[in-house]
Amino acid sequence: MEKHLRQTRKRTLRNRTRRRDMKEAVRAVVEAAQAGNADAVKGSLPQAQQAIDKAARHGIIHPNTAGRRKSRLVARVRRMLEQE
Repeated sequence: MEKHLRQTRKRTLRNRTRRRDMKEAVRAVVEAAQAGNADAVKGSLPQAQQAIDKAARHGIIHPNTAGRRKSRLVARVRRMLEQE
């Protein structure tokens, strides 16, 4: 029982870190798009997609959720950059 609690704590911290990294990468893309900085978007969008895929690969989010998030992120970025 105690070992299970230790393992759960360790996994929770690891998953929390991966989830935070994913969210930060997505936030960087959105902020770059809001600023109208297409070069920054081109650099940060693949990193965000990679972070989302990594979270799905490790079971933090469902693979379908990863696909949906990536699709919506690209659509959102396109809309933001077209407005400017």
